[in-house]
Amino acid sequence: MSSNVLKEVLEEVKVVREKLERLEGLVEERLVGLEEPLKDEVKATEEYIEAKKKGKLKLVPIENFEKGT
Repeated sequence: MSSNVLKEVLEEVKVVREKLERLEGLVEERLVGLEEPLKDEVKATEEYIEAKKKGKLKLVPIENFEKGT
């Protein structure tokens, strides 16, 4: 990969990390019970759990991104 492409990928990873950190904060709030989850949050959680059970969800380590796995 060229240097520019790697820089773009790094920037995207940073954006994803920031969003993930915000999501973690929301999850912690919900687990502590400060607020009840919204309907769309419940639906997204159920969809995630179902996809995980069916094996449709695949998380790939960023280290393997360049390898294409």
